[in-house]
Amino acid sequence: MQAIDIFSLKSHAGEFQDWPLQTQLLINGQPSPCYVPGYRLLQQFKTPAHEYLLICDWDCPFEEATEIILLDSQLKVLAVRSFAVPYGSFWLDEVLVLDDANLKLTFFRDEHWQVTITPHNLPCLHFSSRSWLPAFRTRIRLKRL
Repeated sequence: MQAIDIFSLKSHAGEFQDWPLQTQLLINGQPSPCYVPGYRLLQQFKTPAHEYLLICDWDCPFEEATEIILLDSQLKVLAVRSFAVPYGSFWLDEVLVLDDANLKLTFFRDEHWQVTITPHNLPCLHFSSRSWLPAFRTRIRLKRL
């Protein structure tokens, strides 16, 4: 995976509680048709398969969630996985690229997770932090280290 710096997120105006749950993705400062969960773009990567992996959060340090978003080359959302718990925080401290398909995420300096981008959807029942509907398959695998 290669770190890149071509994307950003559109800023929201008004009161924080009124902000939408999806934010428009900008490419080199220009609007795109893609919307992703989160308010801050923390990290971005390009995969060898010409896909993009974004790491976003909600800019709320007391109940922080971190979102992992996989986009295809046309900026279609392929998968989203969330690090979130009620009344808890997943404040991201560090991201290390392990190889072309794996990242190591560190939360609070002592909680470590491996994120693996798989070539095909795998069975996995999960909920995103901003959706009540479950997903049954995903290309983003999470493993606590």
